[in-house]
Amino acid sequence: MAKYKPSNEQTMGEALSLFLERYRLRRGFDDAMVLKAWDDVLGPSITRQTTSKKVQNKVLVVQLDSSVVRKELLMVKSKIIASINEHLGREAITDLHLF
Repeated sequence: MAKYKPSNEQTMGEALSLFLERYRLRRGFDDAMVLKAWDDVLGPSITRQTTSKKVQNKVLVVQLDSSVVRKELLMVKSKIIASINEHLGREAITDLHLF
């Protein structure tokens, strides 16, 4: 009887994930996805109030124009973190700093 060789076929998602891991691009890709998720989850009104945003060591740092908006977002900080992580399907950020 002939032995079957394991198939080297992969889905596109598996191939992309392997590529990101092999060339150490996963962190930068995740950071870019977090920045896009901020806009998607919080919507256009908050996006207009956002001056700058960046990700450092799984911490999303956001600067806002309005102190009123900042205080409102601070009250729901844990919910925002959970929503962004849920939107991405994994724990991409652990904390949120608003300035």
